[in-house]
Amino acid sequence: MNEPFNYSDISYNEVIFYLESKWGRQLSEHERKVLIEGYRFGRMVEAENEIKILFTQ
Repeated sequence: MNEPFNYSDISYNEVIFYLESKWGRQLSEHERKVLIEGYRFGRMVEAENEIKILFTQ
């Protein structure tokens, strides 16, 4: 995988809500965009690791 997948807005809203709750404030538009890209990248790395695990067993 070279490009992260797009996920449903519900997935993004969940992580945005989590961080806004943790920080006690609303995220700026820039913070939301950075968080979404980080979420997409993290999910891509996680999926790649799962594939490696499956093929090494």
